[in-house]
Amino acid sequence: MKAKAAISDGHGEFYFDSITLGKPAPNEVLVQIKASGICHTDYDHMRHLKLFAVMGHEGAGVVLQTGKNVSTVKMGDRVLLNWAIPCGECFQCVRGAENICEDRPVIRPENRAHRGKPVNASFGLGTMATHAIVPEQAVVKIDVEIPFHSAAILGCGVMTGFGSV
Repeated sequence: MKAKAAISDGHGEFYFDSITLGKPAPNEVLVQIKASGICHTDYDHMRHLKLFAVMGHEGAGVVLQTGKNVSTVKMGDRVLLNWAIPCGECFQCVRGAENICEDRPVIRPENRAHRGKPVNASFGLGTMATHAIVPEQAVVKIDVEIPFHSAAILGCGVMTGFGSV
């Protein structure tokens, strides 16, 4: 499927262009992004990491499709995306230290392309796009009444503040 995205060129600039997303593989979720936060980290990544990537690491939207084995969400669910994506199975995750996961899940590079070449996504999410494919572990179902633009910042801005306290 085609999606529009803000893409960092890896040299401090960004532009808007189309990307192509494949179908969700097992344990992956396709989300239609309804809102994306903008954080200073996006600026830092654009300027300092030299990473060619779809920008954005905090967002919210609606599940459009799930890959096999996805059990926490279904098509039509409202979700927010969390950039701290734990595997849930490594030693650190099993002992409750998901913040230092040793095997964070990633999307297959060939499942996200720009002009025929694989493109990275900021923190594995790439929320500054109309659509994103993300690991199931990055998706948190929204069970309360909250606007997408408010939910979008929960995955980074609010958690960063909470973690700092």
